[in-house]
Amino acid sequence: MKKYVLAFLVAAAFASCDDGRIYDEEAPSASTGRSVTMKATIDGSVDYAYLSGYSVALAAFGDDDYALVSKPVGDGEVEVTLSGLPSAARTVEVCLISRLRERLYTFASVDMDEVAAADMSFDAGSIDVGMYATVASGIFAARCAQCHGATGHSAAGLDLVSDSSWDSLVGVPSAVVDGASRVVPYDADASTLWQAVATGVSSGWAFNHAALLTDRDKDFIKDWINSGAER
Repeated sequence: MKKYVLAFLVAAAFASCDDGRIYDEEAPSASTGRSVTMKATIDGSVDYAYLSGYSVALAAFGDDDYALVSKPVGDGEVEVTLSGLPSAARTVEVCLISRLRERLYTFASVDMDEVAAADMSFDAGSIDVGMYATVASGIFAARCAQCHGATGHSAAGLDLVSDSSWDSLVGVPSAVVDGASRVVPYDADASTLWQAVATGVSSGWAFNHAALLTDRDKDFIKDWINSGAER
């Protein structure tokens, strides 16, 4: 009898942790009973299917970058509902989150403080959530385009305005490193884009890029390149 009890306890212990998720130690805030339904046409979530650490989700956030509740979002015409939102929820977002449920990049958002209805819905339209689209809009347009194309001038001949950045990067010879390419698909270490933002290689250039991006942005660029640098 003891043998069967022990086997049951061991099995229960493994079952309690086999989903791999990490939960906050604090109890979630009280539910308001509110719900939000999001409709959208999503393209590009498949980019993350074979990458650990990223997922596209509809998520509610409070005052920090960690989702209070979330549901995964796939490609195509989707309709996703978050029910029983915590009272601490301030925004509901279509976003890219980490496996720790940290917000990485936001594609569409609703401010819950401006919504009075208990149940509401919003149409987020057509959203490209793919890796390249996220790099182009979430990193290049936000951090790099001011010097690389947004004002009509492209430093080092590199245009990082969203519509042009892929053609200016992938397989294009570097203007500052002889014999190298700006982006070599599947090889971030050989790509001068990655070297510029993640190492000290640009310290002798007109601008040192090493402190330009966050570690999160650098990691995302590296993952995009090492995944094939697809458009």
